[in-house]
Amino acid sequence: MKRFIVLFLSLSIFAVLLSSEALLDRELQRVTLDNGLEVIMIKAGSEPIVTIEIAVKNGAYTQTPENCGLSHLYEHMFFKGNRKWTTQEEYAQRIRELGIVYNGMTSNEAVRYFFTLPSRNEEAGMEFMAYAIMEPLFDTVELAKERNVVLNEFDRDYSDPSYIFYQLNEEAMFRKYFYRKNAIGDKSVIAGATQQQMFEIKGRYYIPNNSALIVVGDIDFKKTEKLVRKYFEKWERGDTPSFSFEEHPYLDSTVNVFTVQDVSATDLMITFRGPDVGKKDGDTYAIDLLCEALKLKSQTLYNELVTEGVAYGYYLGYYTQRDGATVTFYSTSPAENVEPAKEIFFNALKEAYEGDLITEELLSRAKEKAVMNFYQDIESSVDFALGVGFWWCVSDIGYFRDYLDNLNKVTVDDVKRVLREYLINKPYVEGIMTDRESSAKVFSKEGDSK
Repeated sequence: MKRFIVLFLSLSIFAVLLSSEALLDRELQRVTLDNGLEVIMIKAGSEPIVTIEIAVKNGAYTQTPENCGLSHLYEHMFFKGNRKWTTQEEYAQRIRELGIVYNGMTSNEAVRYFFTLPSRNEEAGMEFMAYAIMEPLFDTVELAKERNVVLNEFDRDYSDPSYIFYQLNEEAMFRKYFYRKNAIGDKSVIAGATQQQMFEIKGRYYIPNNSALIVVGDIDFKKTEKLVRKYFEKWERGDTPSFSFEEHPYLDSTVNVFTVQDVSATDLMITFRGPDVGKKDGDTYAIDLLCEALKLKSQTLYNELVTEGVAYGYYLGYYTQRDGATVTFYSTSPAENVEPAKEIFFNALKEAYEGDLITEELLSRAKEKAVMNFYQDIESSVDFALGVGFWWCVSDIGYFRDYLDNLNKVTVDDVKRVLREYLINKPYVEGIMTDRESSAKVFSKEGDSK
């Protein structure tokens, strides 16, 4: 599970305030405005702070080849001037006046912006967020600056061998529609981005009926709802965007990726397609627990890989997505140990499926570890708010709310079923990143030097 939460609300002619409920011991109220904006209010933490977040169903998966990377550029422009605070200097001054800590993030299936500030400034923060989301200017001078900022970020990312390696593996897995997985974008598209394109994205996705407003912290529900209505009811509803995409084709056979980079160790990445959330949710919990079980330090995979010195370390995880979820094994080792590491991993999968590796006792320990990780991911009020926004975009609040209960229902047979359906004898992407000397001596071939 790649963190977090969401909620599902039915729309009506009138805004509907739902009754109070508890969400992981936090008091929650939800409301849907007439314009379709879903509002989630959560009391959390004892400190006098509040986090105001906007989550938008946007990101790489809404991109086309012609606008690949503009969702990310839009994120940068969000923190620029708007109709009330028109210049960057005025905007920055207001940030300082309100004591705001802020950030934005664009991923494959979610875009989130948040302001965290003292709760005494809640109304001013609400107004500030409203103008930022509803009335940006996309000043052409500032847009030119941010194009350069994003292009520099692009160059920085592509100077990192690990980033290059990851992108090569993603492109191999999702070759036909890789632009729907490429959040950083296409350099030429970013360089030519226009003000008109920013307004087009705003009109298509930055509308209340495609967004959620999440308010977490030291709040009073009645006061917060009043502020929400004051500043966000005037946000004009738009045409609800379609998120019906052609499915990413599944691999017909295993694909190999080999790249030579300036690295001191060799990385192995093995990636399978996993269950997409919203299609087979029950399988997502079982996949999560399989990964947790095989990562436990008391188990064979860890002992044979790390304790025995074959690999310096490894990762195994499932990335919960609705537009192409993946299960990834990643190890770092000396070049000569790549094949042994691969063999150990696949033997562990075989033993988990055919043997008695996955027992009730092991599954119970994996569940305990998953619960601990879950709560660590939402420990702070800010993390909790970001989790709400992420899952609102990717799935719904029920997935988050019922996650631990559904984990608890997973059986050994469920784990074996997902092994059979997604991993055992299924095609995968195998990526190897090594240095030039090891490429010649160990692998006896040249890779792509990116």
